[in-house]
Amino acid sequence: MIEQGGRWELEHKVSQIVQTLLGSKEVSMETILLGQRGILDSVTAVALIVQLEQTFEISIGDEDLTLDNLSSVGNIVSFLKKIT
Repeated sequence: MIEQGGRWELEHKVSQIVQTLLGSKEVSMETILLGQRGILDSVTAVALIVQLEQTFEISIGDEDLTLDNLSSVGNIVSFLKKIT
């Protein structure tokens, strides 16, 4: 469940998930995570989705697995705000 905290708290939680998956590499809201220039490989991308689902107690449907929703921390935060 996504709590009614501020956007900053959501950004912080998502950033922590990504940093943990990358081994503490710093990421910004605009860091490209997926796609040709993305820093996540396919295995790490799946792990990201699993972590998001577990952390926020949500289910991300196949139709939501898009670059628009998951290509950066900022996009993930916007997606999470939209589905709650």
